[in-house]
Amino acid sequence: MPIAGEVIFLRVFDLGGTLNLPRTREILGPMAEIGAVQSLRAAPEYVSFAAPIPLNLAGMKLEISSEDGGAVTLSARLYEVGSLAVMLRYAVRAEQINDLARFQSLRIKLKGETVRRSQIFSMVFEAIKPVVKAAFDDVVELPIEAESYTAYCLTEVPGGSEYVFAHERSQIAGLLISEPNPGRLALTEVEDILKNWHSYYRDDLVVADWDAALVIDPSGQYEDILYLFEVANLQLLAMRKYDLFLDRTLDRGYEDYERLSKALPLSTGSARQMVRELSAVRMDMAKITDEIANTAKFFGDWHIARVYMGLAGKLHIGDYHRSVEEKLATLNDLYQSVLSEIDRRQNLVLEVMIVVLIVFEVGMALWRH
Repeated sequence: MPIAGEVIFLRVFDLGGTLNLPRTREILGPMAEIGAVQSLRAAPEYVSFAAPIPLNLAGMKLEISSEDGGAVTLSARLYEVGSLAVMLRYAVRAEQINDLARFQSLRIKLKGETVRRSQIFSMVFEAIKPVVKAAFDDVVELPIEAESYTAYCLTEVPGGSEYVFAHERSQIAGLLISEPNPGRLALTEVEDILKNWHSYYRDDLVVADWDAALVIDPSGQYEDILYLFEVANLQLLAMRKYDLFLDRTLDRGYEDYERLSKALPLSTGSARQMVRELSAVRMDMAKITDEIANTAKFFGDWHIARVYMGLAGKLHIGDYHRSVEEKLATLNDLYQSVLSEIDRRQNLVLEVMIVVLIVFEVGMALWRH
């Protein structure tokens, strides 16, 4: 029995601002579809996922197929945190796990012309971004490279998932890291790559690494797992972006504070402007980090939660989150320092005014005498 399933290429883009979803639906009209990701395993009724907007891309009229003539499907979703996730899906058949690696270099035919996958992703991004710009709540425009991820989702494997995972570990590890010579991988490296694996039933398997994942599910019902990969990469992209944004904000804040400390003692106008800007950044960051966290709430679906936590560890999402939290704390300290400087200068102004009044009173008294 040959291997059968699909290879899914995911690209997550930052749009440059958070989205007002009702307004976004209104702007997109028929392009915005109704749909929700559902857990396919036993879970409490209250389990729910974030509600992105699925997009109907038929209006773009992209006539695409794989380089070897196979069918290709294209889909996309918009998230409230200001991200666009685009998926390209290829149906695949192969003799062994190693054969799946060739799909990484397979190109796309667009209206008969061969193009790179990245061109298709960029076309969707460039078509959607200007349309939804009017629905932005908070604008944080920073050039940031999109996150890419590959999922090898198989419905047929010789011997089943337990046999493959036990006997073809090097091949799976090589596939996930795009290693052309998987047989040469050290045992410790293989074990490290495959340590984040999970099974719910005896015949399914998820092995998620930092750049790619292998999913085996004979039922073909793995949309919730794909959603998880999407969310984890979305979070990584957002954390990378806001980590960079806070770096730049703090650098600018330090420069402004240094100029403020050298300004005239009675000057508070620039300090007040700094307070307004820092306060706005603090509020925006608090709101945005909360929205990012809400995209990965899988309370009650323990299988999904375990897979997510393993992948989040691989992607170092927790490290980025701690970095953002630390920089927010530093930003808060800077905010408090500016407020203290304003208070000091206001007190100085009051003291000067009191001294001037005293001198004036003494002068008037002497003049009368």
